[in-house]
Amino acid sequence: MKYVTRKSDFIYQTAFLIILLIFTATGSVYAGQTIDEVRSKWIGVSINKLIEKHGYPDQSFTAPNGNTVYVVIKNVKKLYPVPVFRQPERKEVDMYNTKTGAYSYGTATTGGGWTVEQQMQKSECAGYFEVDKDKIIVEVKFKGEECPK
Repeated sequence: MKYVTRKSDFIYQTAFLIILLIFTATGSVYAGQTIDEVRSKWIGVSINKLIEKHGYPDQSFTAPNGNTVYVVIKNVKKLYPVPVFRQPERKEVDMYNTKTGAYSYGTATTGGGWTVEQQMQKSECAGYFEVDKDKIIVEVKFKGEECPK
């Protein structure tokens, strides 16, 4: 019986490590920080540091002043419970009565009423990191619902 306990402990530990790895891997450049914290952390830093820490940006373009702007997009998916009213389903039934040996045909109603389903809402935050000719971040801005405030 000890083997079963150890095996279940191993499964729980493995599941915990996988969940921890997922949360670590999906961390973002600015998760849970204020805009001032993000700006003070990245302005004056080489864009290579940002790439080294968080991977390549999603997009880039040249600003009117000649600087390059790198865009990092963070997608957020949230599940919300939503009450839904379902109409009952009518199904045809074919039943056999074992006492009389007769078949009966008809319809039955199933599955009506209120249920709670999960609805996914997607939102994003785009971080704009402006870089000068020396590849140093000179400005940081954000657009989107899930951005630092």
